[in-house]
Amino acid sequence: MTNLDQLKELHTQLLALKKDISAEKPKTIAKRTLRKRAEELGTKWFSGLFDSLAADGVVDNGLLESYSSGFERLIKISAPNNLKSSYIQALLEITKDFRDDLIIPVQKRPQSKTESSLLSKMLQGLPSPDEDAYLKEAIDCAGHKLYKASVVLGWCAVIDRIHRKIEQIGFAKFNVTSVSMASQNQGRFKKFRSPQNIGSLSELREVFDTVVIWIIEGMQLIDSNQHTRLKGCFDLRCQCAHPGDAPVTEYNLLSFFSDLNEIVFRNSKFQLK
Repeated sequence: MTNLDQLKELHTQLLALKKDISAEKPKTIAKRTLRKRAEELGTKWFSGLFDSLAADGVVDNGLLESYSSGFERLIKISAPNNLKSSYIQALLEITKDFRDDLIIPVQKRPQSKTESSLLSKMLQGLPSPDEDAYLKEAIDCAGHKLYKASVVLGWCAVIDRIHRKIEQIGFAKFNVTSVSMASQNQGRFKKFRSPQNIGSLSELREVFDTVVIWIIEGMQLIDSNQHTRLKGCFDLRCQCAHPGDAPVTEYNLLSFFSDLNEIVFRNSKFQLK
């Protein structure tokens, strides 16, 4: 969901909450559902939206901080039996200029293809037609700000390159390395317990990606630091492929593809004949 979509949704929910609280007859708000909605809306501002807007640079940081104060107050008054007037005042302060201060500036920002252009430049010249199919789709998704889809496609491309390099080296070395690693009781691989007996590319594709990453370290195609970075890329891929609230921004996307590019795509150890 883009910043603009999140802002519009948040604005709508804030107005709805203000309307519902205004309709309450008691002078204090005791209903748990209303208090929970207030707390959740306050939290939503601090759960990635503020940071994303600050990084975007479209809205002045001082203005963002003033809204943070309003949302912080909304969280604090969501305790039991606070005054109805306190809720109304807090919500009025947040919503009265919300559209002019936040939504319209983001709407007016030129819709650039920066992420798409940077990815195209970063990934140009890769030799594999199979990779090109994945990466062209990934670049197209980035151009439409579909960052999660772009990440998933990028991981498909990189794990395909790793699989094909293992096939080129030989499944025998992959298997022998995994058995040797699994037999170690100390050192870097002492916790590895996944020996393999792979005889085809199809079988290799059934091996969990994190296991493959361990074994290519054992094969000395990557070092421990590169392993950690690739594991981080895989974690982002999983966050993008499954439901969750963790935001994925253009900065996450570019960092992700930079790691894939340097550790695998442009790494001489992964070049295909």
